[in-house]
Amino acid sequence: MTIPAGFELIARIDWLIRLRWMAAAGVVVTVEVARRIFPFHLPLEWFYGVVAGLALYNLVFWLVARRLRRTVPGVLPIRADALVRVLLPRTLRGTEIEGEAIRAAAFTSIQILIDTIVLALLLHFSGGIENPFLYFFVFHLIIASILLSRRATYLQAIFALVLISAVAVGELAGILRHYPLEGVWRPGSYQDPMLVGAQLFVLGTTLGIAAYMGSTIAVRLRSRQRDAMLLSREVADQAEELRVALDRLRRVEQAKSQYMRKVAHELRGPLGTIQTSLKVALQDRAGGLSEGARDMIGRAERRAGELAELTEDLLVLSRAREADLSHEATGFRPAEIVTREATEAEPAAARAGVTLRFVVEGEVGELVGDPKGFRQVVANLIGNAIRYTPRGGEVEVGLRQVGAAVQFEVRDTGIGIAPEDQKRIFDEFYRSPAAREHAPEGTGLGLAIVKAVVERHGGTMAVDSAVGSGTRFVVELPAADSSGFH
Repeated sequence: MTIPAGFELIARIDWLIRLRWMAAAGVVVTVEVARRIFPFHLPLEWFYGVVAGLALYNLVFWLVARRLRRTVPGVLPIRADALVRVLLPRTLRGTEIEGEAIRAAAFTSIQILIDTIVLALLLHFSGGIENPFLYFFVFHLIIASILLSRRATYLQAIFALVLISAVAVGELAGILRHYPLEGVWRPGSYQDPMLVGAQLFVLGTTLGIAAYMGSTIAVRLRSRQRDAMLLSREVADQAEELRVALDRLRRVEQAKSQYMRKVAHELRGPLGTIQTSLKVALQDRAGGLSEGARDMIGRAERRAGELAELTEDLLVLSRAREADLSHEATGFRPAEIVTREATEAEPAAARAGVTLRFVVEGEVGELVGDPKGFRQVVANLIGNAIRYTPRGGEVEVGLRQVGAAVQFEVRDTGIGIAPEDQKRIFDEFYRSPAAREHAPEGTGLGLAIVKAVVERHGGTMAVDSAVGSGTRFVVELPAADSSGFH
């Protein structure tokens, strides 16, 4: 990750060049307007010669800046430790962009130095110490404080003060010719040592304060920017670590699911054969089995049935997790599946002494996805509600359209789920102590299958339960026109 302050330093070179074009045009316009308002006479040939020189070297700077932008990032090919300490802000020292940053800082310093010389020449040809634009030196100092180190900013301030002092003292001593502004300005003021000293003192103080304030603010901003950059880098690194961990977890889950599917598939055939053989043996058409043998075979047959149920659930779970609905999705009507599953569950509810009610409210649109998976969701939730509701209780099943989603709900008056168990009920093979006590049989995969199917269809699932007060499961799946399956 590249430090933003480095990009700022390099990008501000173009900004400085654009400002210089504007300054050249502004000088010409200001002089032409002022000479028509105030009765002064300036050496325009010299004055505009300096402006032309400004435009010419700005063109050179523009060409150099284009080449600098194309420079391959890297460290400087020469030892430049002293240059780094003088020009480069502390926040950029020792970073991965130190090479291009020091090039940009050196280029910026050269521009500001030449600009200071040009500004001193313009002041010399337009009144010297009398010129009210004397304090324009502050603008370049502000630019230096933003882009360069504090030490470099102070050096630029000293250089500017030395130049304007040389102009003022040179004109005062008669070494340099004075070009008076005339008009409203008092003639000969440039020869007054008190006035010149006061002007230089005020200018020096202004430059010093501007350098201190600008560099102090810039240092604080760079420090905060660096802190933000380091924090951003840390967050990015952690996000990358998390992404890698999630990819690894996803691969592990996929491998586990594939292993479960393979094992379940391999077990289903032999278990079916064992279960069929045991059923045939239980028929005992020859009448040669004792009661003890019949009881043992019956237990074995029931256990084989439980293993067959577990095997089937494992296959369903692995299919729900691995199915690519983007290729296998089909449209289906959830109302038909809910009605069929609720009707088929009525005999089981009657045997358990539970009242089962179901209703499809209004028109319910189509779903796009896996109809077999949705059937597993409906069957598991209704079956669980009946299984964990004591005799005399009620189970209500509802289906409705809610905006762009289809909502399937199962509510019961059963044993409920404790808060500490609600966090784990969707885990594979988990059954709460209360569930095992009320119904010893069960694979602990039903709700894991429900969760996998719902997530695969881009839906959501909520559970609301309290011990002894029943449970409410709500599943929402996007309708056909807004399907979000994966």
